[in-house]
Amino acid sequence: MKKILLILVSLCVSIVVTAKTAREEIDENIMLSCSNYLVYPEPIGVKYTKAPKGYTPFYISSYHRHGSRYLIAKNDYLKPQQILHRADSLGLLTDEGIKVMGKVDSVCALADNRYGELTNKGYKQHQGVAQRMYNNFPQVFKGSKTIDARSTDVIRSILSMFAETSTLLANNPKLNLFIDASLYDMYYMNHWFNPINEQYGKTTEVKECKNDFKQKHRNPERLIGELFTSYPDTLSNLWSKDKMYNSLWEIAANLQNLDTSIDMLYLFTKDECYDNWTISNTHWYLESGPSLQTKQMKPYVHCNLLRQIISAADEAIEHDSIAATMRFGHDSVVLPLAMLMRLNNYYYVTGDMETLGDNWQAYKIFPMACNIQLIFYKSKKSSNPVLVKIMLNERECSIPIDAYYGPYYEWDKVKDFYINDILKNIPSPK
Repeated sequence: MKKILLILVSLCVSIVVTAKTAREEIDENIMLSCSNYLVYPEPIGVKYTKAPKGYTPFYISSYHRHGSRYLIAKNDYLKPQQILHRADSLGLLTDEGIKVMGKVDSVCALADNRYGELTNKGYKQHQGVAQRMYNNFPQVFKGSKTIDARSTDVIRSILSMFAETSTLLANNPKLNLFIDASLYDMYYMNHWFNPINEQYGKTTEVKECKNDFKQKHRNPERLIGELFTSYPDTLSNLWSKDKMYNSLWEIAANLQNLDTSIDMLYLFTKDECYDNWTISNTHWYLESGPSLQTKQMKPYVHCNLLRQIISAADEAIEHDSIAATMRFGHDSVVLPLAMLMRLNNYYYVTGDMETLGDNWQAYKIFPMACNIQLIFYKSKKSSNPVLVKIMLNERECSIPIDAYYGPYYEWDKVKDFYINDILKNIPSPK
């Protein structure tokens, strides 16, 4: 008995010693500081828990963020380019500033008229997700079963849907494919239609919290001083130092999603990368997480989506003719949905933004092409329960109910948990 206790203590100490802080993880992989611009981390070397004896997968329900994209707005690229050229015409750029101006010119040429669009990397990410889905769960896609795929009415999401569904169809041309991208489905596909956003997400308290945190953790002076000999009103009236700094950060952070070798992340020190990450992490937590500032309501913007996931799964279980229900949208959906579904330990409640980063990191949830997959299993014995395994970014997840075995849960118990413990207790958004 003493020997067992010593082993357990040793394991606990080992876990404590090897656990890394967000700062340590970011210092080791600076790309993590780029938050929602992080390229999809493919599940290389990830091993899955074998299903209980006699169980085989028969249906997949999923929600996918679009893949890697260009920055969304035209001015995300053109405004900093304009300021750099204006400064150059006034003789206000340092040698490093002139070098950066050349890089920004090159990036602007790459992104010209592609604002917000899916990149080639993004398309390939979804091809990879779909191919692994087919390889890992071939039983799901046998025969002439149906794939029901829906997307938000945004081209990068639609193309992401096409990349995955065409990959599945290439593997089995007998599959029946239904695809759609319509306002009809937006009541559950896109949370901006939920009044919870207005009531809890756009309050003065939330806006002040974001602004105060940003002011405390962002200092553009060092970088601006390296690129400009001075930054007079002639420039600041067009674009403030803070906006210029942020624009350069957004371009640098997103470059990993483009098919280019251009690098601008080196412009920022490790401290600045970490600070920029904490600002973004705080923003996303207040936008999507169960913060005290939003009365823990923001994950509930996706109550309609979770209800639709449940009803679609019940239909697939009953009719046994549907291979997959696939949904394609945005990071602002996957992030709160992961918390609403209580995946792993991401439902973290706090009002203290200074300690948030030590306990909650959005980069673990919503890189480009992030996805939540529910894999359903049935037994050869019809009396046995239907099981479900939930995966986030193709990695097995836990939820806070008793498991049937490993990451496998009885669907009826999962459904009961979501309907009676999560959805039933949603306060009125009115």
